[in-house]
Amino acid sequence: MRLFTCFLFLCLFANTFAYQQTKIKKSAPKNITTPCVKAFLNKEPLNCGMFVSKKAKGIITVTKDNVNKIYFNVTLKSNIGKKDEPPVYLRFIKQKSLDINELMEYAEEGDEIFIEEFVPNLSKVNLNCIPANYTVSNNL
Repeated sequence: MRLFTCFLFLCLFANTFAYQQTKIKKSAPKNITTPCVKAFLNKEPLNCGMFVSKKAKGIITVTKDNVNKIYFNVTLKSNIGKKDEPPVYLRFIKQKSLDINELMEYAEEGDEIFIEEFVPNLSKVNLNCIPANYTVSNNL
């Protein structure tokens, strides 16, 4: 009798599991091309995607949604000139303002700079925001 009862429950629960509905949200991919933050060098706006001179001097500040001087993270992605090696990332985390000389001390021609809003915990991350990005140049 126990064997029959176990077999009955197994069949019942297996079918219930097989017929459950899953909700799959199909959302259209969003093509976001503008960053959520705006970076400034000496109170002059830096346009996303532009070149920044290695010889630049001043203070970087960031705004978002008309809120001035928010906390931000800066990431320097450097290939350090070695072929077939992964890039090196240097991060400055939770900055209110940053002297660009501290960043350019480690930068080389062609390195990339990413600026994003500092988020205190993962539940507040907005995945639809892309970081502002810049490229280091010696020729400016």
